Amino acid sequence: MTEEIARIRNVKAGVTIASPNRFSEFKTDTELLAFIERLRAIGGKPVGMKLVIGRLSDFEALVNEMTTSGRHPDFITVDGGEGGTGATYQELADKVGLPLKAALPYVHRLLVEHGLRDRIKLFASGKLVTADKIAVALALGADCVNIARGLMFNVGCIQAQVCHTNRCPVGVATTDPKLQRALVVDEKSYRVTNYIISLREGLYNMTAAAGLDTPTKLSLEHIAYKYPDGRVRRGEELFAQTKDG
Repeated sequence: MTEEIARIRNVKAGVTIASPNRFSEFKTDTELLAFIERLRAIGGKPVGMKLVIGRLSDFEALVNEMTTSGRHPDFITVDGGEGGTGATYQELADKVGLPLKAALPYVHRLLVEHGLRDRIKLFASGKLVTADKIAVALALGADCVNIARGLMFNVGCIQAQVCHTNRCPVGVATTDPKLQRALVVDEKSYRVTNYIISLREGLYNMTAAAGLDTPTKLSLEHIAYKYPDGRVRRGEELFAQTKDG
């Protein structure tokens, strides 16, 4: 902890602050949903949660608790197992959690089956760096997408994977004044702007090719999956829908 960060976070300078892998505020699904309600009441703003789908029964239990209690987050961000950070353990980044294309339709379908989908917005994240990947996420059930990796690349990230050491060579993930000089904000702002504009244009190009006027209308009927042996299946066949769609 540098003096500046210690002052901002109200902790002791020069002492390593470990990020816990558990939340002290809650231990059960019931306590989690109560905590979300408390945050919403205090802040007066929508409150959501972000998760990676691992054991399916865990998320099913959470959705069951939402149904029986009447409590639920305003949005859920489904982060694919292919997402992650250079500051985590390699085995966790590579092998823990379902990929987005499996997790997202699963979450979407489960919320529909429990009558919660119209009350909970779905965000998708996990290597959504190009327009085609965003289009697929929207078609699989997402209302919105989060993008971190693509924007990190545009500000100069080279995936050195030393985020946790404070020695990022391009100044993106460091508080070292000397290394920070590598990140020239005036230049990178143009790169970020160009990326977002190009991304939006590409997404609308794909939307037009599908015969639609907005990306939010992309759905499973616009998805086709080709197996290695050449067989092709439609999205509606791959992800069974309930009667109300």
